[in-house]
Amino acid sequence: MPLSKIQADILHLLAAHRDPESYVAGSTPLNLDSPRFSSDIDVFHDKSERASEAAEEDTALLQKHGFDVKWVRQELSIHTAFISKGGDATKLEWVVDSDFRFFPTIADETFGYLLHRVDLATNKVAAAYGRQEPRDIVDLITAHDRVLALGAAIWASAGRALGLTPEGIVNEIRRTSRYTEKDFRKVESDPPVDPAATMIRLRALLEQAEEFVMRMPTDKVGLLFLEGTKVVQPDPDHLDKYQTHAGQRRGHWPSSPEISAAMFEKALSRL
Repeated sequence: MPLSKIQADILHLLAAHRDPESYVAGSTPLNLDSPRFSSDIDVFHDKSERASEAAEEDTALLQKHGFDVKWVRQELSIHTAFISKGGDATKLEWVVDSDFRFFPTIADETFGYLLHRVDLATNKVAAAYGRQEPRDIVDLITAHDRVLALGAAIWASAGRALGLTPEGIVNEIRRTSRYTEKDFRKVESDPPVDPAATMIRLRALLEQAEEFVMRMPTDKVGLLFLEGTKVVQPDPDHLDKYQTHAGQRRGHWPSSPEISAAMFEKALSRL
């Protein structure tokens, strides 16, 4: 997904305001170099006070550099504004989210700081079963193709899904993913999204994911599996071949210094 000019300008200007606890997440970094366009930029924080401060500081800097700011909402856990300049516009959101993740946030020249792509993928699973937006389905397929197989992403995300098993997550995504051709036409993409092909692919991926999670031992729910330096979907019959990695507050790198260093280098190159 190519960034629009105004998005690139905003990210460049605000990069110095980002830090490990004020970072870009959501679909914008997940879809870099993919066909789908995003109409917004999401900046995540783990505390409502921090989100409010970031919203004030960011918009003050934007206005100082000639951007127009139109507030849509300013609530405890989310602040939304439309930012415009020279006839171009985008939505900017400062949101509150849990700081429980698998990896630390990554310093990045474009974004300042951003969420690790594996965490982007597992977060997208939560979005897909937690709301009804056809763009989430497109993003799930992108995450499967470019980051981590859907079954493994569902398995890992279940560690945060209170009251839901991995099998339950698969079923929730099936239940909520009832979209029409008209729904998919609202997703900005070049080339346009093929609604029928997208839903056929989703059903196939969910079947594969269900087969995978049904074979996995329940005492491993919520874990990632590493083969060398790569996060993978493991073979359930040979789990002893893999190093496991659990989430924690603010994330962490694997215990092996060699693996950590190699994964950090991969993260910097956006995997």
